[in-house]
Amino acid sequence: MSHVRPTWRTWAKMMRVHQYAKNALIFLPILAAHLFTVEAFAQALLAFVAFSLCASSIYILNDLVDLQDDRGHRSKCKRPLPSGAIPLMHGVIAIPILFLGALAVGAAVSLPFLGVLLGYFALTTAYSFALKRMMVVDVITLAGLYSVRVIGGAVATSIIVSEWLIAFCMMIFMSLALIKRYVELAARRDANLPDPTSRDYKNSDLDIVAALAAAAGFNAVTIFALYISSDTVNQLYSHPQILWLVGPLLMFWIARALMLAGRRLMDDDPVVFALKDRVSLMTVAAAAILIVAAV
Repeated sequence: MSHVRPTWRTWAKMMRVHQYAKNALIFLPILAAHLFTVEAFAQALLAFVAFSLCASSIYILNDLVDLQDDRGHRSKCKRPLPSGAIPLMHGVIAIPILFLGALAVGAAVSLPFLGVLLGYFALTTAYSFALKRMMVVDVITLAGLYSVRVIGGAVATSIIVSEWLIAFCMMIFMSLALIKRYVELAARRDANLPDPTSRDYKNSDLDIVAALAAAAGFNAVTIFALYISSDTVNQLYSHPQILWLVGPLLMFWIARALMLAGRRLMDDDPVVFALKDRVSLMTVAAAAILIVAAV
């Protein structure tokens, strides 16, 4: 098969550069601890680069593993490897180059951070080959992978990560992972397609998946409320009572995401959707302003 010479945009699409926004979670421990130093930011930035390179290698590996399934998918068939825009051998070669680059940058941060990065790679690889085919285990793993980014940021900057933060991240990202599964199942059911063979879900699971997504999302709000009520918050905020206004914003965003998913207006990935959705960005901006006002 002859291939048109791929552009940098094609390579960026294969590497999922737009997904690097998820690695901004690495900076969350700095923000949560109010540690605004040049050294901490520099270490977090290197950690961001390491996670991004590692993630790209895993995305390409995942595309190669799911090649046949992606070619029959309504949107994934347009990706560079399934569509043939980039030769398969180029993808195979890119994986070790990106991974070794990630290891080099990770080692430059610190050995403990390198350990976190290797753990992230191992868990993501396990997800690609096995865990994503296990019902519920898949979404718990996805939530864990988001939380590992937060832990990686804490280790890179030598910050003791709060249990409140980890618990909140696990719940909110569990909700988003379940919304992602909901969107996938809804698309199959609407198209009268059979139950997916690559996932341990049935089209009839749609309602329970939606219920679990809502439960996880509002559990995140509960954890946030308990954090505001704790003694810990008084050590970081001069006006912690302002943080109570963030709760309704969280409830609004979670409920709206579920409603849009139910109306079939949600993208395959709710995180990517949030980054492009004006209302979501305005909600995040409003929450950020309230948090700054509470400091």
